Amino acid sequence: MLDLRASFVLPPAPAVDLRAFTHGAMPRTVPDMLRRFADDWAQRGVDAWNEVPDHWTGGAARVGWWSLPEHLGDGFIAPMLAAPAGACVMQPNVHHTVSYLLSCPEPFAGGRREVVFTGAEFPSVQHAVRRWAGLAGVEPRPAAPAPDGFLDVDAVVDAVTDRTAWVFVSHVGFTSGEVAGDDALRRIAEAARRRGAHFAIDGYHATASLPVRVEDLACDAYFGGLLKEGCGSSGNAYLYVRPGLELTPALAGWFADADPFAFAPAPADHRVVRRRFLAGTTAVAPLYHAVEGLRVLLGAGLAAVRADSLEKTGLALERADAIGLEVRSPREAGRRGAMLILEVEAADRLCDWLRTRRVFTDSRQRRYLRMAPFVYNSAADIDAAFDVIAEAVETGAHLRHEVAPAGGPVT
Repeated sequence: MLDLRASFVLPPAPAVDLRAFTHGAMPRTVPDMLRRFADDWAQRGVDAWNEVPDHWTGGAARVGWWSLPEHLGDGFIAPMLAAPAGACVMQPNVHHTVSYLLSCPEPFAGGRREVVFTGAEFPSVQHAVRRWAGLAGVEPRPAAPAPDGFLDVDAVVDAVTDRTAWVFVSHVGFTSGEVAGDDALRRIAEAARRRGAHFAIDGYHATASLPVRVEDLACDAYFGGLLKEGCGSSGNAYLYVRPGLELTPALAGWFADADPFAFAPAPADHRVVRRRFLAGTTAVAPLYHAVEGLRVLLGAGLAAVRADSLEKTGLALERADAIGLEVRSPREAGRRGAMLILEVEAADRLCDWLRTRRVFTDSRQRRYLRMAPFVYNSAADIDAAFDVIAEAVETGAHLRHEVAPAGGPVT
């Protein structure tokens, strides 16, 4: 097992935080990186847009705030995805990225209007597609998941037609924790290519938790974010665009213009495709700490991170079985992501009661308890958490617990 807790800020023992799948722990280097942002701003002012010290890779390349989305794309996102240089760029969030992809005219050429996605896609995909249906004649074409809630590859393949512009599929399902295997993704990619459609993979819940060789997946675009297991907080999503693919998002902002400081009245597409996915003025501060968690994980090796995740979720499954909890996420190692989903009576009450015992999980739909033992959790953490869960299940203590009102809706 990996033990990378020294690299992250965690609640003091005996607290156990198992919420890497929703927001990763803060890397210890983040405060220093934020101070560097403040120093660069204070000392350089507007000139920081042109050049600052390379706090991220320590290399000889010149980097400024203007080029930081591409610099981090090459230095960290490309190695994470085994992608070539020049193919990855940082993004503010996945909603932005999906909307930009949907605004590209090339996939919709020749009267194509359909956008295929699974019924289990995150709202960043589903909501964007459905909103574009009212704006640009896009026709949502959802493919139903299998009866067990997992990916139905046949349903996705069958949904692709000669009128399909885009196909969106999650690498790891956010409602199921299921990993879509390389063979399944390549089969969908082939179906899309055969029909002339473009294929995009939402890799948010795969990001930094399992090795990815994006070119082996034969997708046209791969996107995700570092908020979760990547431990990069918000404002730090990313996009990979297949080299050679011509996309010209209609939503491109002035940072994406071919000659932005000409201030021409009409826009012109930048010659570099990935740069076309920038918007207005880049939010620089999040990029300073974006890759601090990813730096730790790449240093350990994503194959080792994946092996660690499987071992720790395996221990959690053993404890769940011993208590008699129903597991809703896949058990097989090849299909099991970093997140485990357990079906429990009054899961919302259990989650809140666990919080009073300093065990941090989350719940969905009052039925599902979710957790993700990650590189900064130990076997002892898992045992401690399940000891408290077992106490609740055996005594029904959580059923008598009144959920405390929270200041916000996030769980």
